[in-house]
Amino acid sequence: MKNIYKVLSLGIVAMSMAACQSTPRAYNGQTGFQIESQSADSATLAYTLAGRQNQQLDANKLQRACQKVLSPQKTYKLQILSVNEIANPALKNTQYGRQIGNTRANFGLSNTPDLRNSDNLGARDALDARPATLRVVRYTCS
Repeated sequence: MKNIYKVLSLGIVAMSMAACQSTPRAYNGQTGFQIESQSADSATLAYTLAGRQNQQLDANKLQRACQKVLSPQKTYKLQILSVNEIANPALKNTQYGRQIGNTRANFGLSNTPDLRNSDNLGARDALDARPATLRVVRYTCS
């Protein structure tokens, strides 16, 4: 009986963690939604999306943001006003390795740390991977 409760509680925790991953977020400087205008039954939002374009997933995100702003019980009609791509403000141009003159060439040993440094340039590049552009979707939900 105790094992059933353990498995059941583990399942509930896993489902709640998965639900938290798909909730709409307020704008944090990179992604999320901002309220541009709001009335009792409609709102105009700007949602900044990162990652691959998936029309159904994006529509779900936009719908959930409307429900968070207006009322969680309704399904709203979405009208897209504009879609713009912007440069990702989180990208920073840090140069690793050696710069040669005024060229773009950059040389470094990716998997060989030197004697005084334990950095792994290949792993650092892989962990810092971010999309170069973000999409800003302005839309009205009513």
